Amino acid sequence: MSRSAAELAHRLAREAEAVCRHYLSNGRRQGRYWLVGDVQNTPGRSLFVRLTGPDVGRGAAGKWTEYVALRVMLRICDWGLSHRRLTACTQHNVSALRGIW
Repeated sequence: MSRSAAELAHRLAREAEAVCRHYLSNGRRQGRYWLVGDVQNTPGRSLFVRLTGPDVGRGAAGKWTEYVALRVMLRICDWGLSHRRLTACTQHNVSALRGIW
């Protein structure tokens, strides 16, 4: 990442709540996170943006997670395991998720 892009990312992370209030206005603060439906600002609770934390690394402010994708992948993997029909892609995802189960 170029120096100016990295600097911009750090500045946005330091102001994560203000950025979320402006661009994800259908969400709300809950503890250390901003919750909203998705990046299109849909109301909901699937997208979590961390509002506080270190500037970089694990737990950094500004990091976000979309939980709908994880839930859908888990359902597909569960179906594949119950029907013993795992594609190569699903096998890869199951092995990546072993630590979660």
